[in-house]
Amino acid sequence: MPENIEFTPLATSDPLDDEQPITTSSTPRKPNPHSPKHNSLAAQIERLGDMAISGLGPILISLAFLLLSVTIFCFYTVFLPFHHPWNEGQGISGNWAYSFHWVWATYLVWGILANYYLAVRTPAGSVLDGVSSSGDAMFQDILGEMESYTAVPPTCKRCLLPKPERAHHCSVCKKCVLRYDHHCPWIHNCVGHFNHRYFLMFLTYLPIACVYFVVMGAGPFMLAADTSSDNNWPYWLDRSLVAFSEVLAVAIGVAVGGMGIWHWYLALTAQTTLEQYNNAYMRKICKKRGETFTNMYDFGIIGNFQDIFNIGPRGHYSWYTALLPIRVPPIGNGKRYERSGRGYVLDFGDDDEDMV
Repeated sequence: MPENIEFTPLATSDPLDDEQPITTSSTPRKPNPHSPKHNSLAAQIERLGDMAISGLGPILISLAFLLLSVTIFCFYTVFLPFHHPWNEGQGISGNWAYSFHWVWATYLVWGILANYYLAVRTPAGSVLDGVSSSGDAMFQDILGEMESYTAVPPTCKRCLLPKPERAHHCSVCKKCVLRYDHHCPWIHNCVGHFNHRYFLMFLTYLPIACVYFVVMGAGPFMLAADTSSDNNWPYWLDRSLVAFSEVLAVAIGVAVGGMGIWHWYLALTAQTTLEQYNNAYMRKICKKRGETFTNMYDFGIIGNFQDIFNIGPRGHYSWYTALLPIRVPPIGNGKRYERSGRGYVLDFGDDDEDMV
């Protein structure tokens, strides 16, 4: 980003009657589809990439469910019987270890599949949610919901609609997404206001399950890897699938676990992926000016955690719902957010592409 971008510290609480409204831009900007920038080779490659990502979505979802099904089936038919075989005639009390691991594994499977399904099927949220479908009434509804005290409401230069705070345009979905984080091809959906919780919890349950799966699968993996003639494989599931599942769990646990840690950091600091880049830039500029940067949406770790799960005094649900993979709506409609104090509003001018 260029170093000469201008920004002004603004009070992020609601202004008083005698204060000036918050203004992020003097005039709305409209796109010029005939400009060299939009017709350049880079822009054409970007559009082809967006089309490829959109087309790959259903394939990646099918692949994810296939891999999950193989590993889940492998656990219940090989890993669990390997460590805790079921003793006939002793009931649940005589097979307490088997029962405990079965219940714990089922809870993890429920958490993975339910949150993945909800992340895929729940729309992230768009500017047009809950407004009229035609005419000037649509724009009046949007402006009425924003109520952001802006002299000239920010306008997306791609879809030409008023853009609420924290909303950004997704070039794959072709619309502005509320509290946009990123577009994930593995869920064929954007991660935004209404499905952020489910995406985050999927990134939490899956690595935990991978660690558990790898520990439970260490013995069966060594047995499957021993192909000597005197080693009888006692399970009808092919040993190659067992070995593949163990290696897959290690790879997914490392990759998704790292991503989960990163997204938990963002969530507990009240940032999206896109906002983190912008905030890092503003923090650097503030440091040069001898000022302290403040994230206007940050209410501390506990407050941000309550906001994510819509629990506690800041939310509307009981605390235990954070442990359950169920459908829980987020706080608010995603078009206006409570602000913790003072912060910075940054205007990137015509170079703002509204996406990572």
